[in-house]
Amino acid sequence: MRIWFNHWFSTAYHLINLIRDGNPEKFYFVGSNKRNSAIYKRACDEWFLEPEKISEDDYVDFCLNFCREHAIEIFVPRRNLTAVAQRREDFENIGVKVLVGKDARLIKILDDKVATYEFMTAGGLDEIVPTYRLAKNFSEFVTACDEIKTSTNRVCYKLASDEGALTFRVIDDSLENISALHNMPNMKVTRAAAEKILSAYDFKIPMIVMPYLNGREVSVDCLTTPRGNIIVPRFKTNGRYSEIKFDDEIISAAEKILSVMKIDVPINIQFRFDGEKFFLLEINPRMSGGLQLSCLGAGINIPDVAINQLLGVEKIWTPPEKKSCRVANIETPIIIDD
Repeated sequence: MRIWFNHWFSTAYHLINLIRDGNPEKFYFVGSNKRNSAIYKRACDEWFLEPEKISEDDYVDFCLNFCREHAIEIFVPRRNLTAVAQRREDFENIGVKVLVGKDARLIKILDDKVATYEFMTAGGLDEIVPTYRLAKNFSEFVTACDEIKTSTNRVCYKLASDEGALTFRVIDDSLENISALHNMPNMKVTRAAAEKILSAYDFKIPMIVMPYLNGREVSVDCLTTPRGNIIVPRFKTNGRYSEIKFDDEIISAAEKILSVMKIDVPINIQFRFDGEKFFLLEINPRMSGGLQLSCLGAGINIPDVAINQLLGVEKIWTPPEKKSCRVANIETPIIIDD
């Protein structure tokens, strides 16, 4: 069968190989990207370039035509995921199964951080929703920063619709102190710098402002199956490894989220601790960029289970042992043909 991965993260390289490992000789992988040097090109059997600048509707039309022209049977989308989900039936009508949630309304909600928080609150999960303000203009942004301001002036902001934390910034005035000389700034800005930058922003996409949660981030990879929910909490560190830790409270929160969402494709739930308490950051209705680490640590090939489930085939998986382990994200040098 022919599976197409459109413009994805570089870690799709691992996802493709996980599916191939679970199904030797069954699948033929077609990949595409806006960049010819995308690393997962090396894991694909065929490769194509995608249009660089294109509207969402036109892109979905491109995807439909691509599926027809290349006899695609399974489509694993990431680029313009919400737009693809909204026209899922168009793909099914030409015989293409799409690894995306059936409820396009839910996918659109998850594409917006504020809508996600409102959805979770309505579902009775308000205890995991952090304090936040939605700024629709520069004045509201300044007011939000003043209202949420902490004793250390650590607030953070990002666009309400964001992926990969590209717009995430932490306001930290300690950057102006000499003690910051040996600290890497990462995603930090001073309050003055943030205001100078955002004073020129049009706020067509609103900004969400929150307290900065300075505890560990937990990336939870999940999949609902007939045998039960696969839930693998991956505690991130500042180094090159993560810790697979089956924390009962994290798993319980993930179970509640899954019961509210009712989605049968891989999803990724992001939590972050603030002291002993954790809060929801976001939910991605797709496979995560670090899913291969969760699969290794838990001993479950989640992409394999998910693809076969999409085809109506139940792959047997064994619940993992509830013990902690560390998994390293090691870079492997690979020659890329431009």
